[in-house]
Amino acid sequence: MKSARRGALTMAALAAALLLLVPVRPAGAQAEMAPPAAVRPFKIHIPDSVLADLRRRVAQTKWPDQLAGTSWEYGADIGKVRELADYWQNGYDWRAQEARINRFAQFTTQIDGQTIHFIHERSPRADAIPLLLLHGWPGSIVEFLNVIEPLTHPKDSHAPAFDVVIPSLPGFAFSGPTTSRGWDPVRMARAFTVLMERLGYPKYGVQGGDWGSEIAQRMARAAPGRVIGLHLNLIFVSPPSPQAKQALSAEERRRYLQWWDEGRSGFVALQASEPQTIAYALTDSPVGWMAWVAVRFQDLTDNDGDFLHTVDRDTFLTNVSLYWLTGTVGSSMRLYREEQLADSGAVAPRLLTPIGYAVFPKDCCVAPDRWLAPLYNIVQETKMPRGGHFAALEQPDLLVQDIRAFFAKIRH
Repeated sequence: MKSARRGALTMAALAAALLLLVPVRPAGAQAEMAPPAAVRPFKIHIPDSVLADLRRRVAQTKWPDQLAGTSWEYGADIGKVRELADYWQNGYDWRAQEARINRFAQFTTQIDGQTIHFIHERSPRADAIPLLLLHGWPGSIVEFLNVIEPLTHPKDSHAPAFDVVIPSLPGFAFSGPTTSRGWDPVRMARAFTVLMERLGYPKYGVQGGDWGSEIAQRMARAAPGRVIGLHLNLIFVSPPSPQAKQALSAEERRRYLQWWDEGRSGFVALQASEPQTIAYALTDSPVGWMAWVAVRFQDLTDNDGDFLHTVDRDTFLTNVSLYWLTGTVGSSMRLYREEQLADSGAVAPRLLTPIGYAVFPKDCCVAPDRWLAPLYNIVQETKMPRGGHFAALEQPDLLVQDIRAFFAKIRH
């Protein structure tokens, strides 16, 4: 949601990896004397002491009051946050979730001075299409766990198969905190272009929503000969003119402006202006961080009033825990500020890379097609029957189906 933030204030590869096999390092630890281009196997293992500290902090939460008769009207509902906190402390099994992620082949490498952690799962099919899957904020690699098997091992032998690469964005989870300024979508796009080159993929597709969509677009602009197509589940554009905004129909206005008009974008303004300030509170209080994320899931998922009816409770808490356990709550939010500082306000030329656009009904900031057509080469647009902002989590089957259809179309 890059421009949305502006509006608010505003893949030889396997061989190389195998040749570099070394003992697996602990989560979060930096490899000593590793050459910069090394691709190293990785397994997650959070120390018991860190998990014990998390449970202790959750148990010692100092709870705020909440007005009688309210739920989500003023922010995170205390009933839901207390329910999640109790389960996080007493029922949630991080080790089971850790093992779930560790089923998949993971690696780290250094690019532009930054650790990049990624899942790399290959299809047995010789004709598999390399596909980079990019999450956003407050998402993570956890969003894509349910789509890896369907993408790499399709049941239909005539359907496209994919080699998938799923990185943690710089500043997120096991990519660790960023340690220098300027990690905006352009710099991330350059890093992921290097990653795919390093993994031996001269041509590939990219899929993303939220910040993943913005980074995917920047990759296509920077390396158009490499990116064969983009599959996006969010495309945000600013109104082409004041008159265009006024000409929106009631339904178009609801899809594009309601999220802003109802004041649900306040976190964007805060994270784009002073992420360091809010990082003190959210890094100190796991329940505070969990509540901060819970509001986004409540607001941006296609739910019946309870986002946990749409997103599995353990998956949600794993997503939250990844940030907390890796100390990347603050660095993840810096992306908003970096984008604002780097944004020139210039309108980019039309992106010629073929795009498949999956429009989920409960996503925010959906621009009219007539605004998108001059800017994007959309060759497939699918109006989804259900789902929201976290498409891979909410509707993995629909997303996989649409990704297959799009890449089958542009391949032929």
